[in-house]
Amino acid sequence: MEVGRRNLYSISFSQFGAAFSGNFIKIFLPFYILKISPYSPQQTLLWIGAIMACSPFCAAFTSTFWGSLAHRYSPKWLYLRTLLVNTICFFLMGFTTHLYLLLILRMLQGLMSGSSTIGLIIVSSTSSQERVSSDIGLFQASMTCGQLVGPLLGSLAAGALGYRGAFINASCVLFLSLIFCFFYVTNIPKLPRRDTATRRKTLDKRVMACWMLCFAIMIQLAFLPSILPQVFEHFRVEEAVALKWAGMLVMLYTATAMVGTYVLTLWSKKMGVYRLVILLASAGILLQGLFVVSQGVIDFTIMRMIQTGLVAAVFPLTMSIFAKESKGNVIGFLNSARFAGNGLGPMIGTALLAFFNLPTLYLFISIITLLALIGFISIFRHQAVEIDPP
Repeated sequence: MEVGRRNLYSISFSQFGAAFSGNFIKIFLPFYILKISPYSPQQTLLWIGAIMACSPFCAAFTSTFWGSLAHRYSPKWLYLRTLLVNTICFFLMGFTTHLYLLLILRMLQGLMSGSSTIGLIIVSSTSSQERVSSDIGLFQASMTCGQLVGPLLGSLAAGALGYRGAFINASCVLFLSLIFCFFYVTNIPKLPRRDTATRRKTLDKRVMACWMLCFAIMIQLAFLPSILPQVFEHFRVEEAVALKWAGMLVMLYTATAMVGTYVLTLWSKKMGVYRLVILLASAGILLQGLFVVSQGVIDFTIMRMIQTGLVAAVFPLTMSIFAKESKGNVIGFLNSARFAGNGLGPMIGTALLAFFNLPTLYLFISIITLLALIGFISIFRHQAVEIDPP
């Protein structure tokens, strides 16, 4: 098997393991915090929010840093180190009964969440120009698959093995991913060093336009789980039934996101990246607005499945525009949009819903995505031929 294919499959498999482990613990982490917290219920809720959110926030700030390190150090060994630190953190969480220490471990995980950035660099560096969009799509789909199966198995593991056993299991999965990459990932040369003037030019208006679009799309993907109780209450669904529907809804739209990402990135070879990004983002904006007129859980679920199946592909498609330019800091900066959206999406959802209502929230997210898309079109309309050569 050629080096590019082997690296793609190995990195994608390890990213499945990383996403699986992170979402494996995320489903039971709030319950674990409630169990070990010595504080009042109100204070404990604040601790839950801080511990859950600190990891993606830290990752958003350090993602660009990890991309820049690929210009100085071996990408493969950087990748393995990030996996190792996260493996150790998962293991230690199972023996942690102090909230401050748990917060520090989660922050450390966020600071060391460079695996996806370095993985993107390795995959894009060994992919051909013709396959780079579909390869990044497979990379993204593998992460989405881990996000799909992680929560369900995490809840089952916590019930069967207890919290400590579940944390150790998550650590073992990530450790196996590390071992697999150690043997099967072929290292790539360090990215070319750039002088200070060149580095300043890398984060130009094109990169900022793509970052804003990716950020808005990630908010679309991430905002819903935090407000599902209010969504089901709006549809007058009883709490017991809502709990069952919530897990099913998230699983269904995560599955369509995974399938859509892979299929649509393959389709980009025929349609072109620029046109496909505009089409998918426009469809996401329309469907986001249509949530306002949904009449029940069934049509809401169908619209959500279609929406995520379309817009999830926008991230790898925009990433592929820069993937062959060998700019690790650009890839890291764009990847930070994933973490920023994952962190701010739930906060935007709960904050707006606290002061307004669901239609206002849906329309607000549509508007910020529309503004980001307009910015993308205005910047790239004269470069469409460069992105999608005839």
